[in-house]
Amino acid sequence: MKNNNCSRADKVASEIKKIVSEYLIRGEFEVSEGINPLMIVITDVVVSSCLRHAKIFVSSISDDLDGGVCRDYLENHSSQIRKNIGINIKLKFVPEIKFLIDTSRERAKRIEDILKAPDFLR
Repeated sequence: MKNNNCSRADKVASEIKKIVSEYLIRGEFEVSEGINPLMIVITDVVVSSCLRHAKIFVSSISDDLDGGVCRDYLENHSSQIRKNIGINIKLKFVPEIKFLIDTSRERAKRIEDILKAPDFLR
């Protein structure tokens, strides 16, 4: 028997990330509210072990576009996104999705600033 460290939730999360990213790239959404969907990046997806809930972490490739605006934009289109997930993944239940802002870039910058501070090594 093959021992695989990757759980079913991880596999579903990977598929959801791929589906939503491709959905954004294909331009299924209109450019509205000054937001170009191509500027939104899906950085991570975490699916619960019961496969009923998914947290989708989003960020922007532009410093001019706030992560909160990206999240709100995707929340407004969440029914379309869930429908697309349901079409592309064969699951008993399509997970409820929640969009969250990925703050890893800001945390990394803050750590970098701390490390570069002149009094850090004192």
